[in-house]
Amino acid sequence: MSTSEPSTSAQIAGEKLPRSALSAAASLLVPVRTAAFWSAVALPLVYLPLVATGAVWDLPLVFCALLALNVVTFLVGHDHEPTRA
Repeated sequence: MSTSEPSTSAQIAGEKLPRSALSAAASLLVPVRTAAFWSAVALPLVYLPLVATGAVWDLPLVFCALLALNVVTFLVGHDHEPTRA
């Protein structure tokens, strides 16, 4: 015999799963934002020597990739608050 509604135990388990999944995602978000923030701070230390030595003209794709990576890390880490970590 089949029913159109799931059992009560399935409804309860289904309601708890998203909260735990959101909690797990939220707990992973803080270290990701922290790493992105500090990467955004440190990456200029990598590409500034490329500019200073003129290696930018020899390795333009590497320089552009570093700049793009820096933009991505700024976007991901912009909500980082050191007092929350």
